[in-house]
Amino acid sequence: MRPVQTIPALCCWVAVTISCALAHGQAASPGEIHVSPQDPKAGIRISLKPSGSKIAASPEAVKTMNELMRTNGLELQPATPWHIELAYDEFDEDGDNVHSGTMDEYYVSPKKYRKVIKTDEFSQTEVANGSDLYRSGDQNWPPIAAFQAIRALVSPLYQSSTTPDTSPDKLDWTVDGVKLPCVVMRNPRMISENGLQKFCYEPGTAILRYSGAAWDQTVYNNIVKFGERYLARDVEVTHGGKPFLKIHLANAESAPQTEDSLFLPPTGTPGPLMGVVSVPPFILLNDYLVHREFPQNLPRGVRGKVTVKFTVNTEGQVIRAQATEGPEELRKPFEEAVMKLQFRPFLILDKPVEVESTTSLNIQ
Repeated sequence: MRPVQTIPALCCWVAVTISCALAHGQAASPGEIHVSPQDPKAGIRISLKPSGSKIAASPEAVKTMNELMRTNGLELQPATPWHIELAYDEFDEDGDNVHSGTMDEYYVSPKKYRKVIKTDEFSQTEVANGSDLYRSGDQNWPPIAAFQAIRALVSPLYQSSTTPDTSPDKLDWTVDGVKLPCVVMRNPRMISENGLQKFCYEPGTAILRYSGAAWDQTVYNNIVKFGERYLARDVEVTHGGKPFLKIHLANAESAPQTEDSLFLPPTGTPGPLMGVVSVPPFILLNDYLVHREFPQNLPRGVRGKVTVKFTVNTEGQVIRAQATEGPEELRKPFEEAVMKLQFRPFLILDKPVEVESTTSLNIQ
């Protein structure tokens, strides 16, 4: 029998009304769905020693996933530049609206865009001019809520990248009483189906309606056709069944006549982003990690949280790892485990760069 661990299942509307003018937009008209509150005692079950055999990928699931990626959001290279505006509200565990923000972006390609993010705690203009990336205002990455709000609307399948441990499969899943066909990412470590990453779509179509796993779940409502792709005008993200983000697409339009002046370095920028880039764990570990090993040979009876700072080279290999806090007896096993992490190369304007980040694990 394989050892099993049970883990508790764990992530606004802006007051001013903004008109939504969607160029070429046609309502796709599926009914609204919402994530139901979770049982606080619900959990996910994982195997700490999974079998070595990889689960075979379903060809039908791979085909469906490719179709979902082709027809939802705006993440693929566009034939025509676009301009969008969105607004979001962030909620705390008590349901209070704690932060709000907006994003305005002109996009030509992954190497040429202008993005303005404004919240009650953060303000940044980021410009990619084809060769360099500039930031004015805050030089850090946006807060996790702003970052997730943008990706949930623009790149709703950003979590679909397969790793050596995952394989696409087909599954029916019920959301808000509605049974939806889904592509699920099978993982030999994950025993509970509610812990698997899923991408569920409107039956008979390629319209994405739901994505997520046990803790972080997203639903897409008020779907419209934008060119050949589907966009959700209203997106809701829940953490543990509680509202975390409400995102509203205020405007989406083609922008074939973008002015070159839009992509000049913004006023007040200290210069292009260079050197070792500091990347938040929620980006690096969630989106770029392809292989993880848990600490081995932990001393009995020692408990505590260990934080490790590490550096990843341009090939995705960890080249330095140093524990910065935690019990001394746990530091070396954690450093050794972090050194075995493997990542996809982190790209800035399609160029791999060296990055640094941190990771923490709490032994209780």
